[in-house]
Amino acid sequence: MSSRWCQTDSAQRNCTNQPAHSLRWRTFAHALIRDDFLLECQLLLLSFSIGIQDAASFPDYHCFASNQTGNTVLLAVGVAKLTTLFSLSNIGISLSMFVLGGFLPGQVGNYFGPRKRWWLMASSIIQTALVFIAAGIQYAGPSPVEDTGPHALAVISLLAFSSGAQVAMARGLQVTEITTAMATAAYVDIFIDKEMFAQKNRRRNRRIAFLLSLFAGSFAGAFAYKAQGSPFALIVSGIGKALVTISLVANRDMGEEDIRIEKRGGIV
Repeated sequence: MSSRWCQTDSAQRNCTNQPAHSLRWRTFAHALIRDDFLLECQLLLLSFSIGIQDAASFPDYHCFASNQTGNTVLLAVGVAKLTTLFSLSNIGISLSMFVLGGFLPGQVGNYFGPRKRWWLMASSIIQTALVFIAAGIQYAGPSPVEDTGPHALAVISLLAFSSGAQVAMARGLQVTEITTAMATAAYVDIFIDKEMFAQKNRRRNRRIAFLLSLFAGSFAGAFAYKAQGSPFALIVSGIGKALVTISLVANRDMGEEDIRIEKRGGIV
């Protein structure tokens, strides 16, 4: 470069090295994440974390943060006035914020690229921050936790939006066997699989691992809630999501062959 900023030897070295560093960082940040064992483990940890959230939110607010099938049924039951055990406001805000959490990050991910490392990290950071904020609101709020009112709606909104964004992120990775939230389809897909009893069946194994992770997370959340309360359970969930966020720097990039396999609908 002939710029006046590059007249000295040290400045010339900086000018020479900077583009290379910048290029490496840009390549790293914009790389497409490969579908491999590490990615499976990350999605399973997210499944575990979201199981904790539902186990912690339901006893407090009588609605789910991520299981919107359950919320849809509870909403119908509440509207029909078959029971007064559920708060329509809580269920309604959870359902609407989950949809918004899936829609906004999902469409932004589509625009920038749902498998790009920087986007996955950015989305995961936001999701994790929302969980910790929800835990902070509970810690700062009244004890025991109020099941209705502004504090309840704030916590539910944060958790539901975070859950929707997490599911949207997972779906963008196209690991369809590990949705990180909804269990019904996984149960069905396991038992209708033509190769259910095959010795090697990665899709079946993924579904089973997902269900076990969600199952374990639900139990962990329930017992954490029983021992220390829902704020502590949410902190544990947030830590799990934070570990996933940090570990995204270690994922391998997709190669040309990986991209061709994915386009054909195969598993890399």
